[in-house]
Amino acid sequence: MPLRTYYWNTRKVPKLRFYAERILKPRKMIFKHGNAGDIFNEDLIKFIYKTNPLNLNKEGNRLLMVGSIMNVLLEDDIINGIGWKGNDMSKKRDIIEKATVYGVRGPLTKSLFENYGTDLSNLKFEYDPGLLIKEVYNVNMEKFSENGPIFIPHYRDLWQYKSYPKGLKVVNIDNKPETIIKHILKASVVYASSLHGIIFSHALSKPCIFVAPQTKEPIFKYQDYFMSIGMEMPEPLAHISKLSYTKDVSTTLDYSIGLKDFYFPDNELLRSKNILS
Repeated sequence: MPLRTYYWNTRKVPKLRFYAERILKPRKMIFKHGNAGDIFNEDLIKFIYKTNPLNLNKEGNRLLMVGSIMNVLLEDDIINGIGWKGNDMSKKRDIIEKATVYGVRGPLTKSLFENYGTDLSNLKFEYDPGLLIKEVYNVNMEKFSENGPIFIPHYRDLWQYKSYPKGLKVVNIDNKPETIIKHILKASVVYASSLHGIIFSHALSKPCIFVAPQTKEPIFKYQDYFMSIGMEMPEPLAHISKLSYTKDVSTTLDYSIGLKDFYFPDNELLRSKNILS
């Protein structure tokens, strides 16, 4: 009985095609695994609901949990952790006004619903569910010894940077979340322009330095996340080439956010909404 949801994974291609494209069109933005922050949805659903996700792009009646995907909101969707990018949503006014909202990524996403007069009496949390990676993957925090610094760029930034500072390991966000976790746990410090690179680092109690995206990726979503954890968004490092291992100031989440801080609608409710068959 799959659970109806949506998460962004449109750039993932079969492995043979991926390797062929890397040779023929090396700058084409395609994924082998998917953006780790987005495909985390799969494992989160399996962990919470013990069933597989059914990823639907153009049908409603879905449970929307992780990602900046407010733009895909449809009739009878349940919002349970997703975020807004700050873009114009006026074309979806009618849907937003009537939306069922149990959780949002942060206060800025919440403000969208407030501005449209959405009933928020059932709002349970204002956090990104990516903060649950320790629970979802049963992470052993004592298992890994630290190596050097790593950089987790936003996927578009991989095509912007031509070189990287010496001693910095670059970790592609096109990876399974478990792989990203291992790299973070082995790192002494994490530089990241990927939002979920930051979120995963905070969840794993690793110091993280926010690097500005090198494309038009909206800063709004980073502000939304930092506000959710009660932290002022730091001034991002302008470019990874500007890093200073001795001077850069990192952020660390110094308190635990776990399952107790979230809410997930039960199977009975999801069946009543035709989200779970």
